[in-house]
Amino acid sequence: MHCFYRTLGLFSTLLLLSAGCSSSFWATDNELFLRLPGTERRSDQVEGVLRPWERIERIAEKGEEGAKASPEEKKILAFQLIEEYNRSRDPLVRRAAIRSLGKITETTHIEPALETLLSALGEENLGNRIAAAEALGAYGSRIKSGDLTEVRQKILTAFTEAYRAQSFLSDAGSDKENNERKDFRLAILHSAPKLGDSAEMIDFLAEAMNSEPLDDGALRLAAMGAMAKATHRNYGADYELWRDYAAYRQGKRSDPPKEISGLRAALNLNDSAILK
Repeated sequence: MHCFYRTLGLFSTLLLLSAGCSSSFWATDNELFLRLPGTERRSDQVEGVLRPWERIERIAEKGEEGAKASPEEKKILAFQLIEEYNRSRDPLVRRAAIRSLGKITETTHIEPALETLLSALGEENLGNRIAAAEALGAYGSRIKSGDLTEVRQKILTAFTEAYRAQSFLSDAGSDKENNERKDFRLAILHSAPKLGDSAEMIDFLAEAMNSEPLDDGALRLAAMGAMAKATHRNYGADYELWRDYAAYRQGKRSDPPKEISGLRAALNLNDSAILK
């Protein structure tokens, strides 16, 4: 029995050590060990051919390198990442390329990179769509030049269209699909305010605040939080105040509602006669 536990302990240690190596997997030809997650057949390795996790590591390195590179070097790395994204069918490799493109485009507008990230919003893989939304939010926030305002507008338009396209399904058995759609929409609402305050942003978030069937309130709350970040206004979680503020920005109301106190915001009270 003691021998069994020593063997088990040694085996567990080997697994932990293998997880900490630069390679994410453990190569072996033992049929028993090959049933474990994270293993691959040693004899399947081909010299000179990068395996998926090795490609992911290289792609991540390019993103880190590109974040510190000169504008010309950024463009070269961006085209390499776009090629990696386009030629791979592995969703994890494509996701790594999306994230690295988001890093490389810091302070530098690269139109092909922008188009690749915009197209990734339509990916089938949820994780890749979310990564694209995050990268585009960061991309738009870094475009400071006034003559590139249209870049932020282009991203916001894509966000709006993608958000609308992910409306909930009422069909029976659509719970998993609806959960994925909600997660993607939440990612868009998290990234959108990074594009700054604008009339188009108010229109988008006002639409997202509207309650819809099958929403548990998460989208409305996220939309109110996004409007707070974009406008730097403080109406807490009070939907009516945010609705009135959006109406004011849209020219449907003459004056904005009064902002709530810090105490009321901290208590997250929607309607309190004492704190009004």
